[in-house]
Amino acid sequence: MPNKTIKDKIKENKALKIFRNKYLLVTLAFIAWVLFIDSNNILTWMSDLKELSAQRRQIEYYREAIRKTDEQLKELRSNRDSLEKFAREQYFFHRPDEEVFITDENRQ
Repeated sequence: MPNKTIKDKIKENKALKIFRNKYLLVTLAFIAWVLFIDSNNILTWMSDLKELSAQRRQIEYYREAIRKTDEQLKELRSNRDSLEKFAREQYFFHRPDEEVFITDENRQ
């Protein structure tokens, strides 16, 4: 049995035969191109998907904030006492004969 060269051993190796197939190599190159090199690659796609998810959460947050504000506005328009309470609490409105003391609830 003659000595086999490295080239012959490589040709006989089944695992390496797969990678000698030109169609497989072209397909792998195409997949690598699409996934990593192209302008619409998977990394850009994942980044855009993450940004889209963040924007959807932000949309839901603002919808909820708008809903709460609409409820508060409806309450303020319908009840004069709640309007006065809101003005006093939020903007420190007071009557001319009153004094307002502002305290910080977070301080101990």
